[in-house]
Amino acid sequence: MKPAFKPKILDIAAVLLGLAAVFVVSALVYSESKGRLMVYVSGESGEWIQPLDKSGDIEVPGPLGSTWIHVEGNHVHIASSPCPNQTCVAAGDIGAANQWLACLPNSVFVHIEGGDNSGELPDAAVY
Repeated sequence: MKPAFKPKILDIAAVLLGLAAVFVVSALVYSESKGRLMVYVSGESGEWIQPLDKSGDIEVPGPLGSTWIHVEGNHVHIASSPCPNQTCVAAGDIGAANQWLACLPNSVFVHIEGGDNSGELPDAAVY
């Protein structure tokens, strides 16, 4: 008959380390991001990051030409793009965390991250 399993100190340390890792990863994934709102722009030629409260223009080269992103007054929009249908330009301004714009023909993606989401109003999907 085999003796019962008796955990050793390294067995206990491994289990505790695993539980700590799960706790840390869960805390990072499910925590709310706080702080300054940032505009993240990505295209085929690179990525750009700019605070939403800092006015300026970002030129993003793409396969069709340059797409211009305009940041002003805590809002961002695609000012011009060489794409044929101009849907991205017609999309208008965004100014809250987790909102995004895209110019798919020119491979440009714009999104806002950060901030404290507690003061935001619910979107249309809530109703």
